[in-house]
Amino acid sequence: MSTMGSGELGREIELSEIIEALSAEFDIEANTHGDSTVTIRLEEGGPAFTLYRTGSFQIRGTESREALFEAKEDLLDALQEIGVEFDEVPFRQNNAVYLADFGTEIQLETLAIHLGLENVEYEPEQFPGVIYRPPELGTVMLIFASGKSIISGTISREEAKKSESHLQAQILQIG
Repeated sequence: MSTMGSGELGREIELSEIIEALSAEFDIEANTHGDSTVTIRLEEGGPAFTLYRTGSFQIRGTESREALFEAKEDLLDALQEIGVEFDEVPFRQNNAVYLADFGTEIQLETLAIHLGLENVEYEPEQFPGVIYRPPELGTVMLIFASGKSIISGTISREEAKKSESHLQAQILQIG
């Protein structure tokens, strides 16, 4: 699983000053995207923090909801340590991506027909997988010929497991 969340500092920030101050305190990686956005990592291989001049931020690349909220605290602690002031910071988990491996090759054309063309997008010349939106589940699944699948559209591990079980049953039906 990989999670993403976003928050708001409630004030504008000067990104070049933030990068300079964080670089003096931490061994950070920083990639600027113009003068209004920067993506940093406070530790190698750690979550990515995208900061916007407006004071909003996103966190990507944590493996659980708990780790996402811990990463938020790490970011806020680092910002406070370099003197950035802010009040209460609203933050929420926006998305999670779950991975499934069905352990078998999948005939994507056969699967697309079996799942019902009204619930599937399959254009192999555009994308190498089936995009499946089961109407009863509300998730989106990207299914690849290798037997691997990406499940998104929910932050609930239980809903992702339900989607995985549903897809497993469909794969077993087509043999």
